[in-house]
Amino acid sequence: MPLNSDPDLLPIEWSNEVIKEMTHTSAVMGLSQTRRMATRQQRIPATAVLADAYWVGNSGNDFTNLKQEALAQWQGVNLIVEELAALVAIPHAYMNDNAFPVWEEARPQIVEAMGRRLDAAALFGVGAPPTWQTAILPSIVEAGQTVTEGEAGDIAADVALSAQVLKQRGFNTTGWAAEPGFQWRLTGLRDADGSPIYQQDLAGPVRTGLYGRPILEVANGAWDDTEALIIHGDWSKSIVGIRQDITFTQHESGVIGDSSGAIVFNAMQQDSTIWRAVFRVAWARANPATRLGPNPGQTGEQPVGTPTSVTKFPWAAVVPSGS
Repeated sequence: MPLNSDPDLLPIEWSNEVIKEMTHTSAVMGLSQTRRMATRQQRIPATAVLADAYWVGNSGNDFTNLKQEALAQWQGVNLIVEELAALVAIPHAYMNDNAFPVWEEARPQIVEAMGRRLDAAALFGVGAPPTWQTAILPSIVEAGQTVTEGEAGDIAADVALSAQVLKQRGFNTTGWAAEPGFQWRLTGLRDADGSPIYQQDLAGPVRTGLYGRPILEVANGAWDDTEALIIHGDWSKSIVGIRQDITFTQHESGVIGDSSGAIVFNAMQQDSTIWRAVFRVAWARANPATRLGPNPGQTGEQPVGTPTSVTKFPWAAVVPSGS
């Protein structure tokens, strides 16, 4: 099947389709800022120490009361592009059928696979490239910004308490990433009289927000419900960097192996073509200083090797009991 003049470059319209659809299937892509990258690495400034102001003195004639320096230091955040690959195996019997929409079959699988890997890496640290920062949930735990399920009475109260904890540290909740079915969990809540607490308009469309902020249930297989029920925070502090050069190749004799190296699919023996898409993507999160919470004005970010825990973080989570 001809692709374009460059057999290794995904046609631009296909590339845009993949990126656009990932914002709906990946919570990290859907909630974070995105930016196009022309180079493999970009450095983004984030406030590390807040500027301050000082009273000079009560007398305008007192020349000993000097104006103090107001420092606004910047701690850089690096966006480093890494390669994310997806493999789709399609039997030749399907490929030979001219009516078979090969790309329509392959694209959703590519989108889901890439979205799963990006969410797992950025949210939980699973399979994350070593050049990326510590993932969101481990950083939440290190900052002590978790609420255990049932701590506030019910899941809705737990979520509200978690958001309150975050606000007390100077950060706003702009969106939620949750386990699959989380909104139905809220729908099942009942008060002492048996009436629904979280009510939907049964005659209208199902709302997809929570407390006026967007909520994305991570249904691509990346969510670990033994680690967290919901993760929320200021997603303007999360950035996904995108390179446009998505490569796309076909292999008639390739093999697909599992994490242990065992071959689970052989294109030649199973009369199939393996389509391989490579998406060059970066992810980073900032942890800027705030005026509130422990150690106000300090970000908590420390140089590598410093044995000091993070004191605040722009995200929080509700975690299951016993986690």
